[in-house]
Amino acid sequence: KIEANLAGAADSIMLDVEGYVAETNATNLFLVRCDRHHDGTTMDKDNNLSGCEGAVLVTPTGDACLPGITRDTVLLLAKELGIKTEVRRVSLSEFYSAHEVFTTGTMGELTPVTMIDGRVIGWENTMKRGVVTELLQKTYKEAVATRLHWSTEIPPFC
Repeated sequence: KIEANLAGAADSIMLDVEGYVAETNATNLFLVRCDRHHDGTTMDKDNNLSGCEGAVLVTPTGDACLPGITRDTVLLLAKELGIKTEVRRVSLSEFYSAHEVFTTGTMGELTPVTMIDGRVIGWENTMKRGVVTELLQKTYKEAVATRLHWSTEIPPFC
């Protein structure tokens, strides 16, 4: 985290003992890879992704990271949406070349990553949130608001 701060970064990517990506110092990491990717990507009214056909959501295994609740929720929601998921060892170069990258955590929920080690990350290299990240953010917010059995009300402090 100190090196990240000195570099002007908000967070740092932590590697496992074999050099694969584990997590950031505060959140879990995801990348999106599109098998067929082209300009003009949008989400239609039914949440179908155009321009990112064959989207695959990839996250590192829980061996060297905290398998967070928000991480597990995103994996569940992606499967419900029909987005293919992979939980496996992931190299840093895969994150560099991803179409989208985002972090998950309790406080930040789903937060797009726009740069890694000075390399621009984002849809069409624009440092903008991609359509898969946008869809998952929307679905996550809806799930938190409507799936009340997922949460526990905290009684008022007296």
